[in-house]
Amino acid sequence: MAPARSLALVRSPEPSRESLGAVRALQELVDAREAFEVEQVKALAGRAGPALRASVAAGLAGLAGLMLWAATGDYPLRVTSDTPTYMALVRDMAARPFARQSPYLALPGVASPHATPYEQSIGLLWRFLGLEGPQPHVLARLLALLGVLVFGFTLLAVFLYARRLAGSRAAWLSLPILLGLFGPPHVIWASDLTLHGALYAGFYPQNLALALALATLLALDSSRRAALPLATVLAAAALLVHPFTGSLLALVATAEACRLARREGWRFLRAPLALGAGFLLALAWPAYSVDDALSQTGVAGHTFIAACALAPVLVHLLPLGRPGRRIRAVAYSILEAVGSQRSALGLSLVGAAATAGLVVWEFALVAHPPADQPRLAVYWVDGRWRWPFLFAAGTVGVAGLARLARRGQIVPGVWFAGCFAIGSAGALGLPLAVWYRFLLLCQVPLAIGVAAVVAEARRRPVAILTGATLASAIVVKVVTLVGLPPTVTYVGSSLQPIWSLGEHLPPGPGLVATDPNTAYYIPAATGHRVLTVGKGHVGSPAELAAAAAGYRLLRRFYAGGKDWWQAGEEMWRRGVRYVVVEKSTTLEPPSLSAFTWQAALLKTPAQRRALGNYFYENNRVGRLVYDSPEYAVYRLDEKKLFGPKGARGTT
Repeated sequence: MAPARSLALVRSPEPSRESLGAVRALQELVDAREAFEVEQVKALAGRAGPALRASVAAGLAGLAGLMLWAATGDYPLRVTSDTPTYMALVRDMAARPFARQSPYLALPGVASPHATPYEQSIGLLWRFLGLEGPQPHVLARLLALLGVLVFGFTLLAVFLYARRLAGSRAAWLSLPILLGLFGPPHVIWASDLTLHGALYAGFYPQNLALALALATLLALDSSRRAALPLATVLAAAALLVHPFTGSLLALVATAEACRLARREGWRFLRAPLALGAGFLLALAWPAYSVDDALSQTGVAGHTFIAACALAPVLVHLLPLGRPGRRIRAVAYSILEAVGSQRSALGLSLVGAAATAGLVVWEFALVAHPPADQPRLAVYWVDGRWRWPFLFAAGTVGVAGLARLARRGQIVPGVWFAGCFAIGSAGALGLPLAVWYRFLLLCQVPLAIGVAAVVAEARRRPVAILTGATLASAIVVKVVTLVGLPPTVTYVGSSLQPIWSLGEHLPPGPGLVATDPNTAYYIPAATGHRVLTVGKGHVGSPAELAAAAAGYRLLRRFYAGGKDWWQAGEEMWRRGVRYVVVEKSTTLEPPSLSAFTWQAALLKTPAQRRALGNYFYENNRVGRLVYDSPEYAVYRLDEKKLFGPKGARGTT
């Protein structure tokens, strides 16, 4: 009777006090129903039994053992990913704590957004241990050991967040689901939360920032007095440790605040207050400006945070009226259809078939691997348009996200839908920057959605089929890592010779001029900064401009035109003292933006002649200090460079 009367009063053309009171009563009933449904579903899903807890705990212990094994075998150095950047920053921040850093280029005053409090704490640990010099093997193993703790903290945050949303059983299930969800092929990228990602990227700041973001959401959902100050500190930490993940936190927290803004009370203000105060707190970090880092998205950081803080207030103040109620009713009906048992069964069948297709595709590539890079058969780093399909094993999670949203838990659904839409649009060819990073951020919400379905379905066909699909994906992941030859997998492969280059480049001042791919390793392996580096490894427009100018200068020297000698002199004036030649790479691409490993691969006789001429130039103006099948290292000679003009030659 009360809901029917309330709806009739709401539809009245001239709302009265009685009608407004009825609206409030109706809203209270809806809130109570949502809370009852959440608790009822959690009770239905039940507590995690001893067998489930024991098996997941055993699996996590095995994962920790694998991570330690990977650390002792230098697996993070073999896979590389972003490891060289963090290694260079740790040493730099150990030497100059809290200072602005540019890990690759000699640019005073330029601040890298990777110079975070997390990196600073590791730098201070490195300094406390009394370690000096490059020592890439020692530093990589230290980082990998810390990665066990960081990745464990990330999994703990996922567990607590999943338990808050869907109950204990779903929380335990979410962890193995997360480790096998994205695949079966492997990727090599920061924010990879799979079994493979734990082996090479456990210590990455993206993982810590994600854990901090989930902890912030939990704190915002708490009614305890200390929760708001805690959420503020956690939000500031998430923004600083990884601004991209921090911006995701701001958006999903704002979405939840907008939902709460249609209710009575002022609880919706918690997120705007925490985000605003957290942003102001983060501005105090001296090593880089979080405002500038957030501005890389195209919107000024303070404007972005202000918009997030203002949006719930506007939703609270604007009268949505009858259209808003109709939209909500339609949305509820759609969510109910997507989250139904029938829909879940259909999605699980689609996911199983698509996962089987991915397995066939991957092993077909293993049988006939790419000629230039055989490892691309199992490490799908190139061709990132395929990445949306790697979520096939978790397709049923869409039904779980719909169920959670129907019960008022909209954050996981908004999180997944937004990131997957941007990532898929980029995969289809739309000009969206770093769209693939949005796809990687889909892992946590989709894993929770899958866990919610499996926890509620128990031994029904949906749970059995989904479990079998994910188990097969994990088995394929392990087999392709340890069961294939080293030409296809990095496990068991020899360490790249670049990591021993520090033994042949004396420590001290002096930039290194080399191709952008090789330059990525130089600071971590030798302690020297470089003249240029790939555009994917710079952290600001100033660094990108300096790297592009450095590449143009190096290419003038390489090309052998009339001014190659003058280019060598200019390199010396900029501080270059060494030239490293990677013997299978050319500098033929005309600009840094055109430089890729495929375009720079040595293939044709003309390219070989150009590389031979490059060796000739380096011998004219420098001295060979190291030669191997992969690299030649020259030390520039000031007397040769700036000697009598008659001694100069042309090629």
